[in-house]
Amino acid sequence: MEKKYKIRIHGTEFNLEDTNKGLKINEYYFKPNVVYNGKFYKVFVNGKEFKVEYKDNDIFLDGKLIDFDFRAAPHLQSRGNLSLKKGAEIKASIPGKIVEIKAKEGEKISDQQCLLILESMKMRNEILSPIEGIIDKILVNINDQVKATQLLITIKPVINK
Repeated sequence: MEKKYKIRIHGTEFNLEDTNKGLKINEYYFKPNVVYNGKFYKVFVNGKEFKVEYKDNDIFLDGKLIDFDFRAAPHLQSRGNLSLKKGAEIKASIPGKIVEIKAKEGEKISDQQCLLILESMKMRNEILSPIEGIIDKILVNINDQVKATQLLITIKPVINK
């Protein structure tokens, strides 16, 4: 099963996919080897070693602070059985804590509109709507801990008469 993410490093956004052939970043494939020694990670990519540390809510690469953001690719949040006639179910792609809800039940929302913020491993992940529609139900509250695949929001389709 392939997983797709958006990552931002120092203001530059990259597409990352976890595939059977390895990690694909934009159009390049990598097969990293990761070793954890109890204090930090050593990541080997094509024979080159990188030291990755997480401390004080920051990520360091070879001792340098990295401006980093990681989130599930928005168009994959709930495209499984997506149909404009059926609406959509928004499920958590990762476990975490709901820190902000940006939509209300009954509100008309647009495609790719941010619905809520899910914090996981100290990173804030925007959960976006995969369709234009109307918020049917919001099944979580701020500060709720959620599990991966937990249903968060249901969206009804917009019926054009």
